[in-house]
Amino acid sequence: MTPFRKQYLELLKQLVAIPSVSAKREHLPETAKILGQALANLGGQVEIDDRYFAPLVIAHFDSPNPEAKNLVIYNHYDVQPAEPFDLWDSDPWTLTEKDGHLIGRGVDDDKGNITARLTALAEYLDEHQDQLPVNITFIIEGSEESASQHLDDYFNRHPEIEADLVIWESGAKDAHDRIQLVGGTKGIVTFDISSKTAAADLHSSLATVVNSAAWRLSQGLATLFDQEGRIQVPHFYDEVQEPNQREKDLIAQLPIEREAFIREYEVESPLLTDLRGDDWKQALYFEPSLSIEGISSGYEGPGVKTVLPAQASAKLEARLVPGMDPDVTLQRIKDYLEAQGFEDLEVTKTLGQGGYRSDMSDPAIQQIIDTASNFYPGQPVVSPTSAGTGPMNYAYQALGAPIVGFGVGYPDTYDHAPNENIRLVDYYENIDFTKAVIASFANQPVKPRKESAVAR
Repeated sequence: MTPFRKQYLELLKQLVAIPSVSAKREHLPETAKILGQALANLGGQVEIDDRYFAPLVIAHFDSPNPEAKNLVIYNHYDVQPAEPFDLWDSDPWTLTEKDGHLIGRGVDDDKGNITARLTALAEYLDEHQDQLPVNITFIIEGSEESASQHLDDYFNRHPEIEADLVIWESGAKDAHDRIQLVGGTKGIVTFDISSKTAAADLHSSLATVVNSAAWRLSQGLATLFDQEGRIQVPHFYDEVQEPNQREKDLIAQLPIEREAFIREYEVESPLLTDLRGDDWKQALYFEPSLSIEGISSGYEGPGVKTVLPAQASAKLEARLVPGMDPDVTLQRIKDYLEAQGFEDLEVTKTLGQGGYRSDMSDPAIQQIIDTASNFYPGQPVVSPTSAGTGPMNYAYQALGAPIVGFGVGYPDTYDHAPNENIRLVDYYENIDFTKAVIASFANQPVKPRKESAVAR
């Protein structure tokens, strides 16, 4: 192990020990300060912008070439809660090495990706006499796990940041140990729907004349879907940006099969796409969704309590694809519920952000694909988007540059779950691959930078 790898593994150990949970707004300034110091020690020009609850860490590393391209590396230092603690095999806030794995909350999502990239930069600078072929800017935020609150505000406050390419936070190898390169994420809008039918819970003998909040809420929710899972809200799909043929082909070629998907997630009900006769893989990546995260009402303890619930609430989310606006989507849901006679249900937005897909044929992304093809055995798995959500759209709106993600994960990292882990072999390979990405800029022809067509 090189001295730099040992040094930044110690940093990873320090970072994992900090429960920087953005949902609880805990330990975020502390984590930002540690990262800022690490980047400054590496020679970066560091700014910690703490205007909002989750400070943004910015670090610039300049190339001596006045015409060098600009590479932005985006990560986040916040993590998901570690509960339930009793399902962990080790302390989630202690970086544990076991059988070639590193285990701990945030080791993959996203602190291990941060330290791998810092290691790569440190080794590259050491091996090339502190000379970079590309300008590198690190942007490390602290509320990605809470819908990147204020990231758009931070970008607006820092118009000096420029990019020809953005390397996204993370990624993973697939089940066949092939590196995956991903160019997009879905958006999301989360919201609560609540019902109130009385001032307090009533005796259930009154159910013949008084409506139950639980029934009222359930009836309203049921209008949102048909029996095959189609979303019934008018105009819900109007602004959906349809994938082009190359994007469809890339998704069709992804090495995941329907039967393996069902086995992996132990799905017991029919796939909704089977009921509709749709392609499940195309739907997973290119279609929006509307789902219920949880419902709460009445008495849920042991035994029986004959009560008529006066209040009921549900948490919902809509996963959005490019073209869909979170606020417009939510307003259409509100309008539909009112039109169905459920104007008494209260709808409250909690979080929201748009979706984004990169053009995977962009020359800057093709450079990464070529580098991966030369570095890893076999061809990389290229996907224009993931099925998950992230703040790529904020970065694109601010920087106007193509975005591609890769990282230290593998299929069993258990992100957001107990026993989150990575394999050391993937971690070290990612360090070397990141160095290869930096080196790939050394022989790139410099083209005049186009001004972003996107207003900041």
